[in-house]
Amino acid sequence: MHIVRLLSMGNATGFRYVLGVTCLAGLSNAALLGMINHAAEQAVLAQPLGVDTIALYVCLFAFFYLADRASLREANRMVQHRLEAVRQRVVGKIRRVDLRGLEQLDQGELFATIAQEINHLSQSLPLLVSAAQSSVLLVFCLLYIATISVPAFAVVAACTVFGLVLFWMRRQRLDRALIEVHHQEAAMLDSLSHFTKGFQEIRLNADRNDALFAHFTQVVDDLKTKVVGVGGKWVVLLQFGNAFLYALVGVVIFILPGFFDGYTDAIYKITAAAIFCVGPVTALTAVAPLYARADMGLGHVERLERRLDQGRAEPSEPVAASRFADFSAITYDALTFSYRDEDGDVCFTSGPLNLTLRRGETVFVTGGNGSGKSTAMKLLCGLYLPESGTISVDGSVVGTAERRDLREVFAAVFADFHLFDRLYGLEQVDAERVNALITQMELADKVSFADGRFSTTNLSTGQRKRLALIVALLEDRPIYLFDEWAADQDAHFRDIFYTRLLPELKARGKTVLAVTHDDRYWSACDRRLTMDLGIVTAETRGEA
Repeated sequence: MHIVRLLSMGNATGFRYVLGVTCLAGLSNAALLGMINHAAEQAVLAQPLGVDTIALYVCLFAFFYLADRASLREANRMVQHRLEAVRQRVVGKIRRVDLRGLEQLDQGELFATIAQEINHLSQSLPLLVSAAQSSVLLVFCLLYIATISVPAFAVVAACTVFGLVLFWMRRQRLDRALIEVHHQEAAMLDSLSHFTKGFQEIRLNADRNDALFAHFTQVVDDLKTKVVGVGGKWVVLLQFGNAFLYALVGVVIFILPGFFDGYTDAIYKITAAAIFCVGPVTALTAVAPLYARADMGLGHVERLERRLDQGRAEPSEPVAASRFADFSAITYDALTFSYRDEDGDVCFTSGPLNLTLRRGETVFVTGGNGSGKSTAMKLLCGLYLPESGTISVDGSVVGTAERRDLREVFAAVFADFHLFDRLYGLEQVDAERVNALITQMELADKVSFADGRFSTTNLSTGQRKRLALIVALLEDRPIYLFDEWAADQDAHFRDIFYTRLLPELKARGKTVLAVTHDDRYWSACDRRLTMDLGIVTAETRGEA
C-alpha cells in the first residue's frame, strides 16, 4: 500500500491528527443519523421536538462541519508536504546517479513518472479524505443498526461485506488495466519526442515523416483503446453503488420482515440506516479507481527510485572544494568501460586506456567517427564508472568516495552539451565580467547577461557553444575538456579558438583535453592521441 507508506513518512503526529479528525467527522455524521431517526420517531408519534433536541442537532451539525473542514485542510497540507518530499528525493537521486545509469532509463517513462504519477494523489485527495470519512460512517451505521436489531445488523453487514469483496475483485482488474495505460502513455511520450528531436530528419524525408506519424497514430490508437477499456471497467464499478443501494434496501424491506418478529416496528429506522450505509459504500466504490491510480502512481515512483538507487555509487554529502584542485598529474591505468544491451551482452568496449594528464599541457584526441573518443572523455572525467583499471592523482588512487573530487577538476563542453539560461552555481559572478566574455566571443550584438541569466539562448549551435565555453571559463577549473567544440564554428572563430583561446588557457596553467578533427591546427597541442575501436593506437607530438 504505497499511499499508506507515504502517509506514514515523516512526523507521525500530523498523520495521527488527520486520522483522529477524520474519525471524528465520520462519528459526528453517524450521530446526525441517530438524531434524524430520533426526530422522525417523535414526529410519527406526534410528539413535539424539544429545544434541547434541536440544539443538540445544531451542535452536532456544527461539529461535523468543522471536523470535516479540518480533516480536508490538514490532510491536504500533510499530503502536499509528503509529496514535496518525494519530488525532492527523486530529483535528488537523479542528480546523484551515475551517467550511464541515467542513460539507460526510459526518458518518456522518467518524465511521465515525475510529472504525472506523483500528482495523482494530490488531485484526488479531497475524494480520498471523504472516502475515509465514509468508511468511518459505514462502521458506525452498522453499529447503530446493531443497537436496533442484531439479526438485521448481521444481514446488512453480511450484504455489505459481500458487496465490498465483489467490488475488490473487480477493482483488481482495473489495477492491471491502469498499469497497461501507464506504459502506453510512456510509449506515446517517447514517440512524440521524435517529432521534436528528429524534426530536421523527418522534414527532409517525407516517407520517414509519414511513417513516424503512422506509428504515432497507432500508439495513440492503442492508448485510446486501453483508456476506453479502463473507462468501461470504471463504469462497472460506479454502477455497483447504485445496484448495491436497491439490493440492500430490498433486503431490508422485503426479506427481513419475514424472518424476524417485531422487526416491523423498527423497519423505518433500519431502512434509514441502510440508506445511510449506501452512501459510504457508493463513495468507497467511486473513489476506489482514483485510489488505485494514485497508489499505482506512487508504485511507479518507488520502482523508479529503486532503479536510481542501483545506479548510485557515491555518498550524497556536498563537496566544498576538490581535494585534487592542485594536482600535478592524473594517471589512468588500464581503464575499461563497456556498453551493454538489455541482456548484458557487450556492444562496445572502450579501453584499456593508459594515459597521464599533466598540469598545464594541451592534449588533442583524434580518430574517426565511432572510434570511442566521446566515451573515453566521459570515462576520463569520471562521468562513466570504469569496469576495470585505476585512476590515481599524484599517486593517490581515486576510489568511490573521491570520484566527485575528480569530476570537480573538470570543466567541459560536450558534443551533446546542454546550455542553461542561468549560471547555476555561479550566482555571485560579476555581470560585467560575463558581458566582457560575451564581447570576446563576438556575441554582444545577439545576447547579454543581466539578473543572473542570459537574455536568450535561441542561437545557432556554434553560438550556443560559445556561451557554453563562457560558462566553462567562469567555472575556472584546472582541466578543460572540449568534445568537438570547434566543429560548429565558422573558420574565423575556429582560428581564434586554436590560436588564441587555447594558448591563453595554457598560459594560465590549465590542462586542455580536446577532441578534434582539425588537422590544420594539430600543431597547437603538446600531444596528440589517436584512437580507434576504443583504444589509443598512437601518441605523437603536437605537429601537423
